[in-house]
Amino acid sequence: MIIRSARLGISILFVLACAVVGPGAARAAERWALVVGNAVYEDAAVPGLANTVNDARTMAASLTDMGFQVYLIENARKNDIAETVARIAAEESGANLGLFFFAGHGLQQSGVNYILPSDMKPTAADFLQTQTVALNDLLRDLKATGIGQLVVILDSCRNSPFGDDQAFGTGLALVDAPEDTIIAYSTAPGAVALDGAGKNSPFTAALASILDGPGQDIRDILRLVRAKVRFATDGAQTPWFIDNTRSEMFIQPRAAIALSEEEQSALAGPITLASTAWQTISRSSDVNDFEQFAQLFSDNELAPVALRQLSLLRGSGLPDLPPMDLGVPDPNPDVPGGLGTIITGCDVLATGIGDVYGLVEPVPHDLVNTRAALRACIAAVSNDPQNPRLNALLGRVLRLEGRFEEAKIFFDKAVSLGSSTAFAGLVELYRFGLGVPQDLTKAAEYARAGAMMGNAPLRLVLAGYYKQGWGVPQSFSEARRWLEIASYSGYPGALTALGDIYRKGEGVPPDPALAMKYYRAAAANGKTDAMNNLGMAYMRGDGVPEDTNLGIQWLTQASELGNPYAAYHLGRAFRKGWGVPADANQALAYLRLSAQRNFLGAYTQIGDMLAAGEGVEKNVQEAYANYTIAIEAAKLRDTMASDENLKEATEKRDALVKDMSAEDIAKGERIAANWIAQYGLLDFNLVNE
Repeated sequence: MIIRSARLGISILFVLACAVVGPGAARAAERWALVVGNAVYEDAAVPGLANTVNDARTMAASLTDMGFQVYLIENARKNDIAETVARIAAEESGANLGLFFFAGHGLQQSGVNYILPSDMKPTAADFLQTQTVALNDLLRDLKATGIGQLVVILDSCRNSPFGDDQAFGTGLALVDAPEDTIIAYSTAPGAVALDGAGKNSPFTAALASILDGPGQDIRDILRLVRAKVRFATDGAQTPWFIDNTRSEMFIQPRAAIALSEEEQSALAGPITLASTAWQTISRSSDVNDFEQFAQLFSDNELAPVALRQLSLLRGSGLPDLPPMDLGVPDPNPDVPGGLGTIITGCDVLATGIGDVYGLVEPVPHDLVNTRAALRACIAAVSNDPQNPRLNALLGRVLRLEGRFEEAKIFFDKAVSLGSSTAFAGLVELYRFGLGVPQDLTKAAEYARAGAMMGNAPLRLVLAGYYKQGWGVPQSFSEARRWLEIASYSGYPGALTALGDIYRKGEGVPPDPALAMKYYRAAAANGKTDAMNNLGMAYMRGDGVPEDTNLGIQWLTQASELGNPYAAYHLGRAFRKGWGVPADANQALAYLRLSAQRNFLGAYTQIGDMLAAGEGVEKNVQEAYANYTIAIEAAKLRDTMASDENLKEATEKRDALVKDMSAEDIAKGERIAANWIAQYGLLDFNLVNE
């Protein structure tokens, strides 16, 4: 329940329950967080935002578990923010670490960033200066509270709400961070952030999930968030942060609740839903977590512990944390037995791309808010324990959390209840040896079992196993047959893969015309890989009359939709002057876009241009770094294509080294290491998604 403060006129929550969550927890004065989520603006000219209050509530819960004393304001007016900062200054003097999180509209003008409060009215010419909160002023006030270190996180880089006729820049501007301060943006300065597919923004979903883990330096957390968001958005959104600190900012969860020997024995047996639930909340400070556990598992040995913790938290006089609004359909719809009676919060938060049982819009793996999804799925499975869909979703979230042994338990149960989607989870566990010994033969068996149940995505996966020879004899003809079966249901991924087989002549005579037929069908279903292949067919006159104009159109369409290969081919086209005027800078820009979208070959092409000074300034250190990134990324894969990429990049780096000094090589190594630390390499343990 949210408390309405009469003095401030806002929703504000003070989280003070450090003493009741077990020994080792941080004192409230050690770190605080001011969390603001603005979704509803009083002026009709300012559009509302769908996810920002959920983002603020998610961060409030996550930061509470990380030992922060949290001040949460929803739909804050300008004075609300100022008064709360003043209150923090009075109550939190001498704190080691402060954190400010804002989700809502933000914009820039003349290089100055502004946060838009809910009561802003964009009528006067100087409304930005008089009615909004300038980031520089807020930084000054937050630093004046006497804080040791400060982290500012802005998930507010959306388009200007005032249209193109206003003189505002896109996104937020890059500003210097004061001493001992980190400023984190949800996307690169001057770019626009996305609202995401789920109930959180991509940035907040990734941040909350990473916070729901072991202790880490805040910079490592922000780097991992950057990698996750970049991967999940195909490079469309790249978070950024400015660091002006000299010492670590290490934060860790509160200590787990101390259990007696008898209580500990309740967790020592086989994995159950109750044990999974307890492990999920053992470091929580949220009243709702322990209330839910006591209700769902009233007969469990740990129910009295949950009730005791619940009593301690409520006895402290603290209000409950407000729950996320999941937008689950009305459970009592007009249509008996309609979807409203079936869809749960677990579905909303955890449904994956390609899930044949999905009932809602899917959420990519890196954008799942695992903290909220775990709680929702545990409740859903408890209420419907024999539901194969929900057990598979719980397995998915546990796998994303790295809790592989628990994930396998629920995947196994879902399979026993008839879920073909759960087979995909087991395929992944055995394919990469996650919580089980790596076993490609068993992975292939699970892929076959799901494929035989009619699961089109797993039919595509099984085709890949035959194509690569993973756990089965390599056979292009068997791969083709499984792709054909998957294509009967119109599965666009299978249509694209069939086109590749006929274009390359893998196990069949090459048939470019038939390949084009499959590509067109897949492109009509929105597959950008097929659009890319159509573009290259027209560029080469392969199966169609050569038409570079049409080829560039297809490649451009695919690239604008996020395809990495199309950006790569456009880079090559501008590099060669193939269908377009030669332009080295444009070529490099497209190649870098392709690299940002995780295509390994693009790094090698960039290295080639920089090594030769081809239309751009020669830079052997940067070239070396790009070859190194290509090599390190290729090592994470074990496909035939990645083996070729690894060989090519290695040979080119070896050739480049012959003309480099030891100092040049060392600098190239540092550039590559810094890039990988900042952006990360794609985790191919998640390729099934």
